[in-house]
Amino acid sequence: MIEETFSIYHWEYYLIVLVRVMGAMAFAPIFGNINVSRRARLFIGIAITYAMVAVHPYEPIEYTTFLEYSIILIKELIVGLTMGFTANITLSIINMAGQFMDREMGFSMVSSFDANFGTETTITAQFYEMLVMVIMLTTNMHYFIISALADSFVLIPVGNVVVDNGKLYDVMLEYITSYFVIALRISIPMVIATILVSVILGVLAKTAPQMNMFVVGFQLKIFTGFAVIFVTLQFLPTVTNYVYEQMQLVIEQIMNVFMVS
Repeated sequence: MIEETFSIYHWEYYLIVLVRVMGAMAFAPIFGNINVSRRARLFIGIAITYAMVAVHPYEPIEYTTFLEYSIILIKELIVGLTMGFTANITLSIINMAGQFMDREMGFSMVSSFDANFGTETTITAQFYEMLVMVIMLTTNMHYFIISALADSFVLIPVGNVVVDNGKLYDVMLEYITSYFVIALRISIPMVIATILVSVILGVLAKTAPQMNMFVVGFQLKIFTGFAVIFVTLQFLPTVTNYVYEQMQLVIEQIMNVFMVS
């Protein structure tokens, strides 16, 4: 339980915990969604901070000046932002896979504005991203963010954050490399199907040159794309679980970056 006697040192400790939690909430999946209002996000952050302080009681923070305390706050903010950002960018693997599919179907020009990332995205990408979000909510996967925050205070005690730029660069470089590979693997059925359609159209163009293959091919690729999406939707929970495992892995690696060696 939280101690009944408060002092300025207790409030400083709570502020440090709040900074890490709010940093994660700013970008974390579901919590950091643009549709979640700032007031709701602040309320959730304060509630989670209260829970974290209840689990991890006050411990004296070693600092002597206001500048040192500010540096501690900045480091805690970096930890929270990095955790939330890496968890959020993991979900964008689904978005990229959907864009690969739309490029093969000829839907790459049919785009809309994605408020979460501030960029243009395709309709299939948004469709898959929303489905994954729904699966995460219904299977309580969003609790992993809270669990990861709780574990971070065990692995990275408050005030003992060490930022290793070299390790962080290596982790992010390895992750970005895997990012494209995973997105391509998810979109492979669509790529193979459209390649087969292109081969068939090429054969038909040779055997029946009087046919307008451009018009036929465009409609056939769209029909094939919808058929592939319909067939592969049953595997979306498996894909979501795989992306969730990747999220766990990258957050664990990020925690190791900030741990005291």
